Formats: sequence, C-alpha cells, structure tokens
Amino acid sequence: KMKKVLLSIIALFLSCAEIKSQNTRFIDSVFASVEKTSLNYSDVYTDNYHKLDIYHPKGDVLLKRPVIFFNHGGAFYAGDKSSQDCIDFCTEFAKKGYVAVSLNYRLANPILFLTDKKVQLTTVLQSMADVKAALRFFVKDAKNTNQYRVDTTAFFVGGYSAGAVASLHTAWVKSETELDANLKDLLKNSIKTLEGDAGNNGHSNPIKAIYSMAGAIHQLNFISAGDVPVWLGHSKDDATVPYDCGPGLNNPLVVELCGPGKMVAALEASKVTFDTMILSSGGHGWPGLGNKGTQFKRAVKEIASFLYPMINNPNASNHYFDEQVITKVYPNPANNKLLVESTKLSANEEYNLCNAFGQSVRHGQIIENTERIDVSDLPRGVYYLKFSDSNRHAVPIILE
Repeated sequence: KMKKVLLSIIALFLSCAEIKSQNTRFIDSVFASVEKTSLNYSDVYTDNYHKLDIYHPKGDVLLKRPVIFFNHGGAFYAGDKSSQDCIDFCTEFAKKGYVAVSLNYRLANPILFLTDKKVQLTTVLQSMADVKAALRFFVKDAKNTNQYRVDTTAFFVGGYSAGAVASLHTAWVKSETELDANLKDLLKNSIKTLEGDAGNNGHSNPIKAIYSMAGAIHQLNFISAGDVPVWLGHSKDDATVPYDCGPGLNNPLVVELCGPGKMVAALEASKVTFDTMILSSGGHGWPGLGNKGTQFKRAVKEIASFLYPMINNPNASNHYFDEQVITKVYPNPANNKLLVESTKLSANEEYNLCNAFGQSVRHGQIIENTERIDVSDLPRGVYYLKFSDSNRHAVPIILE
C-alpha cells in the first residue's frame, strides 16, 4: 500500500514537473499546429503585390489576439511573402498565439531601382502605403465581421532587410514635416499622402512597436520623441545594409541608410524604448536562414520577449487554448475562486494546479464538466493548471 502511495506521489510530481517547462502564451509555443489563409488586403489594388498570408493557431478561441507582421526582404525589387524566413517566423509566432501576417508590397524594376535614387525612395514610400493599408484591413475587419479576432491595440510590424526598412519608416515617419523637399515632392507624385493610396480608407493604422532584422533608416531625424519602441537585430559585418551609415547594397548609386550603430544614439537622445541584438559576424544573410539559423531562432525569442509586456493583459484570457477541447478557465487573473467549465471533457477528468516550481498545490477531479477551485489561501503569482490528458497544454493562471 505504501508503495502505491509513493508511486502516486512520484507520478503527481512528474506531472507538475512537466508543467514547469510549459510557459506562457505569447512567449513560448503553446499550439501544436497552425492554419494559413491567403487573401488580397487592398480594396484598390488586386495584384500579387497586395496579397498577404495570415497564420493563426489552430483551435484558438481567444477573442482578441495581437497581430505581428513580417515583411520580406529583397532590396525592394525582389522577394515574396512565401520565402522560408517569412514562413518560419510567422509559424513560430502563430504557435505562440499571435495572428502572424506575411505581406507582399510593391516592388520596383531592378534596373531602374539600382540606378535611380528617386525610384528607390518612391518604392519605399509605396511600401509604407501598402503596410498601412494592410493594418487598416485588420482594423476594418475588427469593426465589422471580426473574422480574425485581432486586438487592434497590439499591432507589431517588422521584417528582414527591405521589409525592416519599410517597417521602420512606416512607424516613424508620422508627419510630412519630417520630410525634406525632395521627399515631399516624391510623396505628392506617388502615394499623395502618408496615409497612402492602397485603400481601406477611414480606418486607423496603429502600430504598438516595431522590430528590425538587418534593417536601417534613411535619415536619423526620422527618430523623434514619442516614437514607438523598437527591437534591432544586426550584424556589424553587414555589407548590404550598413551597421553604421552608408549607401544601401554597398552601392554609391543607392541612397544612404543608417543602421543600429548610429540609430542607438538617436534613440537614446529621443528617449525611445529599444533593445538590440548585435552580432559580431553573420553578414546580411543570417535572418534569411529562417529556422536553419541559430541567430534567427535567437531573434524570434528575443522579439517575443521584447513585445510581451506591450500586450494588454497577456495572461487575462478567459479561455484555455486547446486544439481539440474548448475549455473555459476563468477569471484569469483570479483572486479567490477559479472556475473550470467544458462540455467536452472526459468524465471525471483529473487536474493539478501547480506553482512555478512544479509543486502541486491543488489536485482533484472535474465532475460533470465543471469544477470550482478555491485559491484564496494560495500565494499570489503564476500557476499552471494541468489536465490528466497528457496531450493537452498546461493553462497559465495568474493569482493576484
């Protein structure tokens, strides 16, 4: 009999120890699989430049999810939303519980782009217009059909190389007063205004924060007080997009770009929140390796950690995110009582509520698909609710 008790205690400890390695939504992968939807995001243009792929966690029931854009690289004359780094980045973030978006935007003729600075700057302006139209697409959906269940207060935008350049300028160039005479003229002759020409008018295009993988900005004065936070990943030996300042593509016929080596001082002077991942080597291609590259995978983790505090009440979901069984666990954060409800749990399913050290603090059965768990005497902090079905994820619970 004592042996059976001992084995039960060991099994319970192992069950909770398993939970310890399963962390919070938006930081770690809490979904096993992802679904993808492709569509046109502009109500003005119907070409391939105005298509996007939406990656979302399969089986997710959360009503408002943050959105993260990954804009592809390609020097503004090549590239596509289906490149491997786009797929890997969006898949990883969808598994974390985000709605992840891989976006196409207008590109230039390569011969014209590489020889004409006006074409280069105009193409960047067009990419800004396209990104804003895509943001407005999701705002419009949230106000109408709410098909994609996005949190319009948590839009994050970034990308690799040209996609990062487009993202930085989209977020930080907020007024025409920031543009010099040449840029103002190019603006009026291309996308007309900073709101752009790609449609979904009448809706906002909010950005909460941005991230850049091997990106840069054309003019340091675009960085100013009140700009949204930024995460910057760059290699010092990047010869394509300079770490300091220099011509893009290392080509004197291309406009000047300034990377993190010069941006950091401007960010500090403007008191803009930022974080960096500076590599000593890796060139320009490290983000393009996707999950095959260790630095890409490191960047994904760092970006998730950087953005996490900016998500409104990231642990306050009333729903247990499970791919096969929709279960409500609420309120979360909780105070005195925690209620678990489901119409699809197996009969008398067992649960464990474990603390951050993997120790079980509550154990019981969910009778007739409902259980009220008293947590009033527990220390405040992070806990994990684990069900007896080992294929189901642990639910992070906050007691406050």
